Amino acid sequence: MALTLDPEDTRERIHGLAWCGFHPDGDIEWMITDEYLDPDELTAEDRAWVKAEAARACAAKRAAEASWPAQTEYDRLEAVFAQLRSEKIIALHRAGNSLADGHDDVREQWRAAGRLASGIRGCCFYHAQDLDTAVRTGRLYLAFSGGMIPEIDQREANTVAVGRRIVELLRAAGFGAQWSGNINERVEADLGQWRKRSP
Repeated sequence: MALTLDPEDTRERIHGLAWCGFHPDGDIEWMITDEYLDPDELTAEDRAWVKAEAARACAAKRAAEASWPAQTEYDRLEAVFAQLRSEKIIALHRAGNSLADGHDDVREQWRAAGRLASGIRGCCFYHAQDLDTAVRTGRLYLAFSGGMIPEIDQREANTVAVGRRIVELLRAAGFGAQWSGNINERVEADLGQWRKRSP
């Protein structure tokens, strides 16, 4: 029996899940069969194909990891994020699936930290679709803002300062980084490639 799924599209999705480095190998198969595809429409042949393709992608990723340097691009990016956090800027990896999701995640952390009393002065994040782009191209788009300040002028000035600091830290970490200076546009980081070890 022929496959009912789209092999090219599904293979690309499996590759993205394996190579982004955020998911245990054992989770990728069910993420495809139960979340990405409609489990009620899958045949036994579809499921066997997904199982084999997920195993192949994960094995290829593990083999590649063996030759990676001790500190990868992701490790350097996380060091940038850690520095931002030390400066009272919320910095989140893979924050939801969209900009709106990412801002929701930031607001949740801000509330949990104590809102204005926390001293948090901004945020920086990328979401799952940005991650997909980074895995494919090595380029990562970072959203940011100058915090939950009621005064518009102060918030906008803060946002400019946060954007400049993100660019400064990315460049210090050895990445290319571009930002127009427009607070409605994101920072583009050129990581070269995306390498994050899987859990």
